[in-house]
Amino acid sequence: MYDGKQVVRVETQYKKDDLYNIGVEMNKRKGTGNYDIERTIYNYEYVSLQQPNLYQEVKTTLKKRKIEYLDRPNTNLLNGVIFTSGPEFFQSLGMKFKDSGRTYHTGDKKGQAVMIPIIESKEDIPNAVTYFFDCCIEFLKNYVGEENILFAQVHYDEDTPHLQAYFIPVVNKVKRKCFVKDKNENIIKEEVKKKDGTTSIVSKLLRDDKGKIIYDEIEGNFLNNDQFWKDKGGKLSFHQMQNDFNKFITEKGFNLYRGDIGANKENQTKLDYDIAEKKAELEELNKERENTLKIIENSKNGLKNIENNNSNKELLNPVKRKFGGYKEEDVFRIIKYTRGLEHKIIILSTDNANKDIEINKLTEENKTFKNNKELLKRNEIIKEQKSTIQDQKEEINKLSELVDILNNNIESLKSKLETEVNKWKSLFKKMCKAIDKLLKRDKPKEKLEDYEDIVDAINNDYYDYDKNEIKDKGDYEIEI
Repeated sequence: MYDGKQVVRVETQYKKDDLYNIGVEMNKRKGTGNYDIERTIYNYEYVSLQQPNLYQEVKTTLKKRKIEYLDRPNTNLLNGVIFTSGPEFFQSLGMKFKDSGRTYHTGDKKGQAVMIPIIESKEDIPNAVTYFFDCCIEFLKNYVGEENILFAQVHYDEDTPHLQAYFIPVVNKVKRKCFVKDKNENIIKEEVKKKDGTTSIVSKLLRDDKGKIIYDEIEGNFLNNDQFWKDKGGKLSFHQMQNDFNKFITEKGFNLYRGDIGANKENQTKLDYDIAEKKAELEELNKERENTLKIIENSKNGLKNIENNNSNKELLNPVKRKFGGYKEEDVFRIIKYTRGLEHKIIILSTDNANKDIEINKLTEENKTFKNNKELLKRNEIIKEQKSTIQDQKEEINKLSELVDILNNNIESLKSKLETEVNKWKSLFKKMCKAIDKLLKRDKPKEKLEDYEDIVDAINNDYYDYDKNEIKDKGDYEIEI
């Protein structure tokens, strides 16, 4: 018997434009999750950002470690992974849960209550739970390389505790296509015909005698998402990762169900899950709406039958309440019941109208999720704004780098100047000493001006070597 089901979800296609939203979700707890801000303070960071945001963290890391990559908008810069299990697993480790008042609308737990952790202090997080996440981060470090993990947090403020981490997919070998070159080592171009009938000029690929493209294997330091997962097993890489994690976590003493081995299930993203939940909730509301309409219709039909029945009309008329042998109190009781029934119909009609509004709202939201037009439109606007902001940021970064370079140059020049000044100072002292020696002076002069005067006198031939003194300058001035 297992304590729970292991959950390891991987997302491999985070690009430059996605990094800002990831950082906001991780640090500011804004996104699609059910965040409880009172529990946010208990979240724990294994790896923290060293830069102001996640994009700068990725960019700085790639530059610092001299990792080669294609700097394009569609380059997969980052991978994300989540490790968790269901509430029953964390309960088996001693964590307490309570009913959130919500229910699951899809999956194996459809119709069951959504349970959330009870955490009011650090003591409410059992050591066994902390150890579980310690093991998860240890597995990830071994699997992708500790130096490649840029951000890792344990979240206790959502429905289920989980470890959420992001890493760069780095490899030390890549395969690159070879191209046909001329005798000057220039790549030869060729004209190829596209599917739509148009032609384009492309580099000519080098092929073997069977027509297969020839590749070169290059060693180095590369960010390459495709090659990273090919090295992990290609199409079976996620399957193998599930196996490896289950083996690792079992050896650590945890009893988690791996899942159906060989099952061809795709990872469900958070957005896919939200859409499925909304669809299921809409379906439930539609059923409830139909049931409500039936109740109202039955109630209306019941009233019509009472109104169309003559004997009942007399029965419900207080003036004739003594006719037919009915007691007065029974008649009033029926009248009260009828009025209550009418009131119930009004309430049900109001509830139904409210449900119609809610259903229409959910339908529109679901349509938006389904066709994604509004979402794409909004994302395009955000993308343009992000692009402008990012361009400005990059420009600022370039200017900052330029300022740093200039500062470094200034410091270098100052250092050189100081060295040069010190050389001249040293030379000047030596020259002064030499002058004193040549002029057979016992003591050096104390003032700089004395040496300047001597030098001027020597240079302009008015120094008296016999008397060892400066002649009168007036004797050598040109008279007007």
